[in-house]
Amino acid sequence: MSERLLKIVLRLNAAVMLLALVAVFMPKSWMAIAHEWLGLGEFPQQPIAEYLARATSALYALLGGAFLICSSDVRRYGHMITYLALAAAGVSVAVVISCLNDLPTWWLVGDIVTVGAFAIIVLVLQYMARKGR
Repeated sequence: MSERLLKIVLRLNAAVMLLALVAVFMPKSWMAIAHEWLGLGEFPQQPIAEYLARATSALYALLGGAFLICSSDVRRYGHMITYLALAAAGVSVAVVISCLNDLPTWWLVGDIVTVGAFAIIVLVLQYMARKGR
């Protein structure tokens, strides 16, 4: 049961992360609209801002693909699943700490809570699956 639930959690997370592919290819004007809609002000016009937005989105999609592959065999990819869950949580904490004064509180809390909850759920389900074997 725990393995089945772990597969579902990994696949749901993968589906959400793969949605980031849209931002890799969306027009810059859409990025600007989303940026303002989120309350982050005017989207920076420097080329590095667009590059970082697209590269970050591509990396999220890449991670989504990795989670999808790992979900196909949670026993075989157990170590990778643990690594990805812990790494995602670690990166989230590091980014939030480095952006404390630059992003709205709702953004920072949302990031920590969702990524942290995902990591905890994955690790608990992995533990239960190993214990149940």
